[in-house]
Amino acid sequence: MKRIVSIALSVLALVSCGNKSSVTVPATVPELNNQVDSLSWAYGQNIASILSTGFFQQLDADLILRSALYTLHGGTDQPMDSVATLEAIEFVTTTYNNSIKQMAASDKQRVEQEQERYFQQLAKEKPNVQRHSSGFYYEVVKQGSGPNAKYGQRVEFDYRSYFMFSGEPYDQTYGKRQPIIHVVAEPMFRGLIEALQVMNAGSIYRFYFPYDLAFGANGSGGIPPYTPFIYEVELHHVL
Repeated sequence: MKRIVSIALSVLALVSCGNKSSVTVPATVPELNNQVDSLSWAYGQNIASILSTGFFQQLDADLILRSALYTLHGGTDQPMDSVATLEAIEFVTTTYNNSIKQMAASDKQRVEQEQERYFQQLAKEKPNVQRHSSGFYYEVVKQGSGPNAKYGQRVEFDYRSYFMFSGEPYDQTYGKRQPIIHVVAEPMFRGLIEALQVMNAGSIYRFYFPYDLAFGANGSGGIPPYTPFIYEVELHHVL
């Protein structure tokens, strides 16, 4: 236990060193002549991007590079044995994971509070907005007279989507690709599955999805975690 505590204190000391580096940065990037060059550069760039953000930004970049170069060039007189190295890495990893969990919990709480304020304001400004039992809100832009969409049916629709808080456009089918033809079921996100079942063919509805009914706590692709969305959906046909 004393050894582990000693390792932990050593790593904390390393973390407190800051990210100041005395390594000389090349004036120009090298020419990448083959796949190995490209993969090598990409891997190094990826490592650097990880180390330059969040918790790892506190580590000593100069010492990381010196350690890597020393080891790659066959250095055997390591200042830490394999057990101490593994314990230090485990400590840093655990600390990093804990910091991520704390940030996620903070983000979740902040977004939920902001969502609540948004929906309260929405209800004041748009009295015709309705709340679905699942937790999303919606308004009728145009009411169609066709059949109602049901779970498991194939439907054809167009959509526009926006980040809810900023109103910034995210994606759409109009002018970009053909209308979507899909079964009302997964892998659509939960909110959209339930939203389509509110609609009749020929309708245009605007839906306000809290993050847990959109892309959830993990996000998707370029969508950050805990992101609420607005979807404007035009349901053409129930097939």
